Amino acid sequence: MIVCAQCGERNARGAEFCGSCGTYLEWERAPAGAQQVPNQPQAGPAPQPGPDWQPPRPPQPGPDWQPPQPQPRQPGAMQPTDERRTPPPPPPQFTERRQPQPGDLICGQCGEANPPSRRFCARCGEKLADAQVVPEKWWRRLLPRREPAAAGTRRRRRTSVGRTVGRVLRWSVVVALLAGLGLYGLHSQFRGAVNSQATGLVNTVKDWFSNEAKPVRPNDVTANVASPDHGAGLAADNNKATYWSAPLEPTPPALVLKFDRKVDLAQAMFLVGIPDAFQTAHRPDKVHLVYSNGKTQDLNLVDLPEPKAVKLEGAQGVEWVEVHVESVHRSLQGTEVAISEIELFTVE
Repeated sequence: MIVCAQCGERNARGAEFCGSCGTYLEWERAPAGAQQVPNQPQAGPAPQPGPDWQPPRPPQPGPDWQPPQPQPRQPGAMQPTDERRTPPPPPPQFTERRQPQPGDLICGQCGEANPPSRRFCARCGEKLADAQVVPEKWWRRLLPRREPAAAGTRRRRRTSVGRTVGRVLRWSVVVALLAGLGLYGLHSQFRGAVNSQATGLVNTVKDWFSNEAKPVRPNDVTANVASPDHGAGLAADNNKATYWSAPLEPTPPALVLKFDRKVDLAQAMFLVGIPDAFQTAHRPDKVHLVYSNGKTQDLNLVDLPEPKAVKLEGAQGVEWVEVHVESVHRSLQGTEVAISEIELFTVE
């Protein structure tokens, strides 16, 4: 534990910056083995000479007198000594990275995971005001949360009876699983029944989440008007080389597609015009749909020589659909409107 000398915050060992004030903690630590040098006595002022003081006279050399000569010093033998080796530098100290836990603050500068209580990163000292929070695992959010016990209270422990019941239930589940696995491996009829139930369950789930469209074929197609050799049935014969055509006057053309049962329609595919001679006939622009359940829908069709899918709304439980041509993309050559193919789809 490292106590910040600046604010008194208690930081975990290995932190380099204070979590409360952001102070660099290395500056707050005294170097190991540091000692204070004792105060040395200071020299006082030199004594001042008195009125009768005279400087000493140097000795005068006499005629027989000679100053003593220093004797030369003979060098002695030196004992061999071991070579002094410089100690290696201490290894660098690295702060151990914290494993990210739910609720931790991830530093945007160095990526260090910090506890939620910190305001500054323990590794680089960066502010954690905008740090990313580690999300909690999705499966833990589904479990009920246990609220912390109130101050001065203690959680109520389960009694020995409750622990015994829980242990018995766990062992019962384990024994039942082992028995089921053994029966599945040894008894062929039981294995077949289990496989059948599992297959049915899988298919049911697939049907719940399946969005694959399934075609619905009408059993009867009629029109209020049609050109010779291009009757109403050619608009839903699943053949793109044929087409239904009709004059625009005096009555707006319309098709009626009937089914042998009630169906839920979700999508339609329109191929307008004559595929091999697209500009030789008018193409439907706006069509008005009338369903047998009393609901209606308006569609705007794209003027392209290729099939286009449209979404149907309100077509649940219908027995027939009317397709009324209200406006067309006009042709410079022909005088009749043409529809090559109409396909309907359900998701039942």
